[in-house]
Amino acid sequence: MTELNGITKLTRDLRKVIVSEELGIDEARYLVDAYYTMQGYRVASGNQVKALKKSGEPHSVLIWYAEQADGMEGQILRALDAWTNTKALGRWAKSVTGIGPVISAGLLANIDIRKCPAAGHVWAFAGLDPTKRWEKGQKRPWNASLKRLCWLLGESFVKVSG
Repeated sequence: MTELNGITKLTRDLRKVIVSEELGIDEARYLVDAYYTMQGYRVASGNQVKALKKSGEPHSVLIWYAEQADGMEGQILRALDAWTNTKALGRWAKSVTGIGPVISAGLLANIDIRKCPAAGHVWAFAGLDPTKRWEKGQKRPWNASLKRLCWLLGESFVKVSG
């Protein structure tokens, strides 16, 4: 039987790659999606551990899994934080209360300002234009990841308001 290794921390070399802007837009977009996927796994496994504790069943392997998911989530967060620190818009976005490294990275990775010269274009690309309809058999007229990210951004603003 092979031994499992723990989560490997983000090394200095990888941070240098991120800071030198070698991390591309596609990679950042993937890491944002991976972050939310890991977050879902962590929450689900945490809920499973609570349920098993309540019922008195063994749960040590699930605790290990929850810790691994938490570790991966943290490492992705650090990578995205380093990447957004290399961008002026990323630093600005993180200065807004309610926007952290993941949402900032998601906005930077999903919005191409050259294709969206006005705010209305961004809203339409995010699927927030009520006049746009997705007809059967047609390509979706918005970016689903960006639409979800905008919803998460709104939820974040609600959490930090008042």
